[in-house]
Amino acid sequence: MRGVNTLALYDNVVICFGDSITEGMGMKRPDAYPGVLGKYLEGQFTVLNAGVGGENSYTICSRANALPFTVTNEVVFEKGEYEYTSDYKIFSGINGEKICYRYACMGRELPISSLIIGGKKYSLRCDRVGKEEYDKYVLKRENADEREIIPVGTLIEYDYSEIYNYCYCSILLQGANDGDMPIDIIIDRYKKIEALNDRFIALIPHYRDDETAELFNESFPNKCVDLREYCKEQFWIDYNIQKNQADIYCINEGILSRRFTYKNNYRDCHLNELGYKILADLIYKKGIELGYWK
Repeated sequence: MRGVNTLALYDNVVICFGDSITEGMGMKRPDAYPGVLGKYLEGQFTVLNAGVGGENSYTICSRANALPFTVTNEVVFEKGEYEYTSDYKIFSGINGEKICYRYACMGRELPISSLIIGGKKYSLRCDRVGKEEYDKYVLKRENADEREIIPVGTLIEYDYSEIYNYCYCSILLQGANDGDMPIDIIIDRYKKIEALNDRFIALIPHYRDDETAELFNESFPNKCVDLREYCKEQFWIDYNIQKNQADIYCINEGILSRRFTYKNNYRDCHLNELGYKILADLIYKKGIELGYWK
């Protein structure tokens, strides 16, 4: 992951991968769970928020270099040309999955601006021109002395080594943008990110059901954080808060109380400041239990 030099100075990095729930939709960045966790771990680790709103499990995994992706259209640099411009369809998953990186190449805490394609280094930027489907992806090469062709199907990876060399622990919450994708595929993609690091915490999607939680706990023994289960009963005891009728209704329906959700909406998978604090508290406790931090 060379290319993000400002991060190479970090001694130990905790990377929080995910979509808008991790990024913190509607929240100030310090109030999303990575920001709260960063305060708890200050002096021990640097916590990076690698959440990007709207991304699905494939794009999240490919940003982590856990799933490969490819060049979809033939890229031709004529002699003297440093840049090639396309739309998001320049990339796809190895089985043709749609790859759209939204804002990830525009300065997030884990940017995707440096790529290795066919063994060569390139940079990537996204020029916003209005609606997302009209965004322009600009691929730039380092040397324009010769005409160059990148064939369809060429594998791509991110040039992140300076970050991953210091990655102490990975935390993952994904799947909100995958629709009705079978949970076994979601779990398999969690496992691909887990394989990148010995230290891993799986956040069980709180917008799924009890069967999902069971499968996660079977797949990631002792490494799971289950926000929805915790907020059924134990939260009220630990925080000394009395449940009201609305809370009881949500618990009976198997969903988070609107006390914890964005704008206090029922069935919203996004969290509010309280929801993020609880999630950060649970992750912090899980890390202590696993011996990851003090």
